[in-house]
Amino acid sequence: MGTMTFDEWIKYGIENGYCTEQHCYIHAGPPLTDREYAAWDRGTDFCVHALRLGTPADWDLDLGDE
Repeated sequence: MGTMTFDEWIKYGIENGYCTEQHCYIHAGPPLTDREYAAWDRGTDFCVHALRLGTPADWDLDLGDE
């Protein structure tokens, strides 16, 4: 596989099950498996690791002109 753009890399990861589609961690939370939901319902406190891609300047673009 040659050089990919970031968008191609993410698409490849989604198509091959290496990552989920995008979601808003703040508003929607991470996607969980049925087993994780069951564990959560039993009171299990597990970690869901997340990372934010881009730079602070990229993140500010999401705010638009306020």
